This record gives sequence, structure tokens and C-alpha cells, in this order.
Amino acid sequence: MKFVSFMKKGGLIACVLVLALALDLALAASGWIQSSGYFWLDDFELTRRDHPEEVWDKVIYGSSELTSGYREDLSESGYVNMGMDYATMTDLVEILEDGHITVGSELVLALNWGALCDIMDTNPTYEWHREWYEPYFYFQRDRIAGFINDTLKALIGAGEFRSRDYLTQTKAYYYGHMSVEELQSRVTTLHDLYLSGGISDFRQNLAAMNEVFSFCAANGIRVRALWLPENPAVELDPVDVEVREAAREVCESAGVEFYDMTDALGADCFYDTGHMEYDYGSVEFTEVLDKWLLS
Repeated sequence: MKFVSFMKKGGLIACVLVLALALDLALAASGWIQSSGYFWLDDFELTRRDHPEEVWDKVIYGSSELTSGYREDLSESGYVNMGMDYATMTDLVEILEDGHITVGSELVLALNWGALCDIMDTNPTYEWHREWYEPYFYFQRDRIAGFINDTLKALIGAGEFRSRDYLTQTKAYYYGHMSVEELQSRVTTLHDLYLSGGISDFRQNLAAMNEVFSFCAANGIRVRALWLPENPAVELDPVDVEVREAAREVCESAGVEFYDMTDALGADCFYDTGHMEYDYGSVEFTEVLDKWLLS
């Protein structure tokens, strides 16, 4: 009798677990979080929303400096702007090898020290950070919990129901220019946070470039690299220069073209040290970059 009772309880538990798993898989497959408009989307999700096609033929990948720099709407080269906050080369290895995107014919790496920094925080909502054993509901817990909390408050009259404001969300663009004082403060902050440890804090991402090159070679993808422009109004950090030259060496050793755009733009094109001003700087950058992309 005890065995029968145990089996009955065990069967109930198994059913609950199977139901929970089925609901979790259904939520993940539905894409509701990304498509409903009720949730803030990360930069990868925004790129996916704007490019729903299964294969992205030509892709340019980099960090937020690329996001604000390359104007897809003005470009004649036809690349998908896969600029993302905190995007690194180690991220790209996971993205490619785990099939989060499919690149058709060309991949361009838009490099700067940020895209090669091992110690910079990432965005935890990027889907490749989800472990294989991690339930989707748990991975999305912060966004789901916020939505449930807002809904409950609205039901008891302590707030309003969420509207679908995020249907028109865009990536972060930059307008205007920092003052000289703000620029110098930012230079100091960036050095203290990310550059004070020297080249040793960039080894993993420099090594990941070769993994990207190998993936592209195995899949018939043309790969090139560029170093993004930097604001000439501020002196380059010596570590920044060292990282650039290390990246150049990795590319040259692999036979990958390296286009150095460090000095390609004037100070009036920049919002800060590296993010380009969207209304003018991004237009200038896209025009210059297109000539190389189309070569």
C-alpha cells in the first residue's frame, strides 16, 4: 500500500513537472516577451525584431559604438547592424557556434577596446547567457516578475496596466556633444574601470577572434575587421593603442583584412570618446565605411 501511495504521489509530481516543462517550452517558443510590446528589449532582440529573416547575408558586429555609428537606413552596402551594448568577441563565438544567428556571405568585426575587454560587464538578458538546464521562465524572471507586479497593482487600483510602449523601442543613439570637461572625466572613468589592468584584461577576447575566423573559414563566410574611429579631441589611452595593435596582429597573422579607422572622423562627429553623434557623425561614418564595405 505504501508503494502504491508513493507511486500515486510520484505520478502527480511527475505530471506537475511535465506540465511546468511544457508551459516553459511554450512560453519560450511563443516569442511573446519579445513581440508583445510589454517588455523592454535588449539590443539583440531589437536586431532580431528588425531583421526577422532566417539568414542575415551580410553582418557587421560590434559594441554600442557601432550601434550609434552605422546607419543602416543610409547605407548602400546592405549590412545588418549588429551593434549591441557590451558586445564582445567571446559573445560572438557563442552566437555563431550555437546558431543564434546564421550569416550568409560576409561578416565584419567592428573592433574597439570595449569589444575586446574581458572584464566589462555584459547584458545578462542576451539569450546565449541562458544555460541549457535553465528554465526559460527563470531566465526571464526579472522581466516577468516586473510585469506580474505591475498587473497586480493595476488590479487593486494602485497603478495602471502596462501599455505596449516597447513596440516602437529603438536602440540607444547619441545626440549632441559632451563638453571638454565631461570628455576628460569620461576618459578618467573608463581608464580606471577597464584599462588600468593593461593588455592582460583583453587576452580572452583577442584569442576569440581566431575562433571567429575559424568558424567563418569553415562556413564559407568572408570575414574582415575594422577598428572604429575615436574622438581626436582626447588623447588615446596607451592601453587602447596597445589593444588595437594586438588586434591588428591577430588579423594579419590570420590573413584577415584590418581597416584602421582610428583617425577617420573629426571631433564634431562624436558625442563622447567613441560613440558617434547620430545626426551628423553617424552619417559621415556610414559614408566613409560604405566605400570600404563595398570594396
